[in-house]
Amino acid sequence: MLTATQKGAAGEQLLAASVTLSSDGDLELFKPITDDDHTDVTAGRRGQVPALAIQVKTAFSTDRKGHAVARMYFPRTPREHPAFMYAIVYVIDASIETAWLVPSAAFNRMTYRGKGPKGRGIELQFMARPSRTDKWSRFRVARLETGSRFLTIIDALPVVKVPRVAGAHFLLRRT
Repeated sequence: MLTATQKGAAGEQLLAASVTLSSDGDLELFKPITDDDHTDVTAGRRGQVPALAIQVKTAFSTDRKGHAVARMYFPRTPREHPAFMYAIVYVIDASIETAWLVPSAAFNRMTYRGKGPKGRGIELQFMARPSRTDKWSRFRVARLETGSRFLTIIDALPVVKVPRVAGAHFLLRRT
């Protein structure tokens, strides 16, 4: 039986493959070495710096009422930023059946809230139906729509200049 860590890693890898293939390679994904800030993957247009930080959650089944369920725990306030997204993937037979790509502000507002483990911190609980209309339907995308949806989100973000650090240079040699 898969551990929670293995399920999460599988969901991240399936999302990365779906995004890469469905964007025709226009999106590049990067995996942070750690995810202390709840960032499992970053994404940006090929040839540009990453524009989105993404927390990926994976559901391999539904509950008795047909909801895909994902839970997140935060020691304090949940992370919220226009360039921070949640991607919840519902996986059946080693493939993403559907996904929800939700901006953090909407996610933090719409999820069920409770106390975290041992009564500390905050737990956010996502519950959505994979194929029926509910409050999450507007964020739901098919596997082959993930890339184009992320591109649309990235293109709608405000343009941010890459900071320049005085005295820092890159040394390039022509060959």
